[in-house]
Amino acid sequence: MAAAALAYAGLGWRVYPVERGGKRPLFSRWLDDATTEPARIGRWWPRDLGAPNIGVVAGERFDVIDIEAEHVGAFREAARSRGLPSTPVARSGGGGLHVYVAPFGLGTRRLVLDGVHVGELKGSGGVLVPPSVTAGAYTWLRAPSDVSISHAPDWARSLADRPRPDGRRPAGHLSPSRAVALVAGLYRVVTEAAVGERNATLFWAACRAAEHRVEPDAATEILLSAAVKAGLPEHEARGTIASGLRR
Repeated sequence: MAAAALAYAGLGWRVYPVERGGKRPLFSRWLDDATTEPARIGRWWPRDLGAPNIGVVAGERFDVIDIEAEHVGAFREAARSRGLPSTPVARSGGGGLHVYVAPFGLGTRRLVLDGVHVGELKGSGGVLVPPSVTAGAYTWLRAPSDVSISHAPDWARSLADRPRPDGRRPAGHLSPSRAVALVAGLYRVVTEAAVGERNATLFWAACRAAEHRVEPDAATEILLSAAVKAGLPEHEARGTIASGLRR
């Protein structure tokens, strides 16, 4: 568990400890405390058989298409017929599939395939990763050490159901530490975006900042700096950021 947690941290995935055999985080402020720091990870995952499960924060480096076990066959058939790029895939402890894709910027949504609720898009919160164990063991079918995270095709994106209108904002104000972590994560993702994906990644980051009510001037300054570092022209980046913040 310790070695796996350090490996995920090395990918830039923030990790946090989860109860053995379950899905409940060990700390109430797990989303704030999730980290990539080796020293803290060493304290959380002692090198013995009693080490807790591993959770990782979704919506920063990746989203997870979480397909329930009973619908795996239907999803695989759709993926075969419609196409799915090479990207990390894990089997969950309950026999479902976790497909890791580039962030959609939509938060967490239901997934609906041919009119059937087949799972969730996890673009916020956290997910368990191998070698965690619940009803069964989480295992990689295609590990992130072997393939990079790809963008989901349009048909997979279309599975994300629209949120039900309930009069609530999609996300509340963040604690100071969580706000810093969010903005730092957005900056990192934009600066590391591949050529051809930089503008879309910047737009997603601006949407994410707006969703969590990051002050617009601060979001613009930070994301503009990241975009210019990534190689985007400043005037183009300003327009993209403004569009994302308005949305």
